[in-house]
Amino acid sequence: MARRSNDPIKSGARKAKTRRRVGVNATCTQCAEKRAEQLVRRSRPKLCLRCYARKHGTKETEGHHLGAEANSPVIVEVPITDHRTLTEAQYEWPPKTWRNPDGSPLLAIAGTLRGIADFISDLIVAFINHLAEAAEDIDAWLRDKYGLWWKDGPYDGWQPGNA
Repeated sequence: MARRSNDPIKSGARKAKTRRRVGVNATCTQCAEKRAEQLVRRSRPKLCLRCYARKHGTKETEGHHLGAEANSPVIVEVPITDHRTLTEAQYEWPPKTWRNPDGSPLLAIAGTLRGIADFISDLIVAFINHLAEAAEDIDAWLRDKYGLWWKDGPYDGWQPGNA
């Protein structure tokens, strides 16, 4: 497989090309995933990698070389959609670190640290987004049940603009 560069213009072009291939505003019909790199190009109806695997009875996880294959034998099992994201993140590393053609121990350390940083970053972002979605769902439920549920309660005064 040809290795990609970390050139921001090429990165943007890759992302635009991926969006065009799957459809500019395409989303998974099962889970509403909308990141183009997570969608299966030729699936009808449109599915993300995880829903496609589930539909076809294949594994929903893949092994990911945490520090890139050239730098570390450590493989972590991650959801198939996260594997695609983590691998794309590796394309943004300095190419010499990602490839480590001479087996430099320092580049191996750099690659492993970058891989750990990408992994933790993805985990934190996913967790924060999960909590935000939970707060939005709970707010919708409380509004349906009680209207402006925070009025005259312990959260009155927490509204934006009340300093």
